[in-house]
Amino acid sequence: MKNVSAIALMACGMLIGANGAHAADIILEEPVVLAPAPLPVASGWYIRGDIGYNFKNKTDGDWAFWNQFDPPYRGIDDTLKYDEFDLKGGASYGVGVGYRFNEMFRADATLDFFRAGIKGRTDCPSYVKSAKGLNLIEDNCHYEDSSTANIWTAMANAYVDLPKVGVLTPYLGAGLGAAYVNYGNWNTRQVCTEINCDYQSEKDGLDSWRFAMGLMAGVSYDLTEQLKLDLGYRYLRINGGKAYGYDAEDRSTNPFGNVEGPGATGTQAHDNGFNIHTVRAGLRYEFR
Repeated sequence: MKNVSAIALMACGMLIGANGAHAADIILEEPVVLAPAPLPVASGWYIRGDIGYNFKNKTDGDWAFWNQFDPPYRGIDDTLKYDEFDLKGGASYGVGVGYRFNEMFRADATLDFFRAGIKGRTDCPSYVKSAKGLNLIEDNCHYEDSSTANIWTAMANAYVDLPKVGVLTPYLGAGLGAAYVNYGNWNTRQVCTEINCDYQSEKDGLDSWRFAMGLMAGVSYDLTEQLKLDLGYRYLRINGGKAYGYDAEDRSTNPFGNVEGPGATGTQAHDNGFNIHTVRAGLRYEFR
């Protein structure tokens, strides 16, 4: 009996020793804590450059008809409306600098330039047809005008970037600023169907500063984290202003060599402003 008890105690001791050895082999590993990924920079300066195409724009305007006859008839007889006043399509170029406030809002200041051809047309008034002995109804007497305009715009713009879709970020924007419109020489030719009117004149183009506003929409594509390709549309409204002055004959104080009198001075024609629709592509580089 004593031998059995001794054997049992030895077996228990061995089991306890084995369990202790296994317990000593268990290593408790500390949990791995992953560092959070760095957040994207949500603010900072950027620069931009754009090229675009302005579509043809139809506008209107008016011009003063100066009577060259001797006093007391010399002076402005009438103010005529243009039947056609077109700003031809052409390329535009722009640069700018801006600041991103956060992932949604950014703003920039831009300077853009474009040069456009101008075409105008006005039917001859009835008193001109009568003076030339033309048929008041059948003769297609009209004036054809041509010129160019160099237009600079300086705008302050604000944008809302909408939620990203992959690498694409749609956006909306609006801007306010000023436009500098500088007309080149204005050439006028009178055209008649019954006779050779043989009338041409050249007038000095005028320049003026005007209010401008714009609305933008588009999408940017992430070429890299910092470089964006910008594809968009802009509507630009430029207020009306001066177009050209009087020609040398109208400014003369004695065009027919008969009686001295006042010559024309000041602005002869005004345009009623432009509504310019532009598609644009550009690059925007964001500093980090």
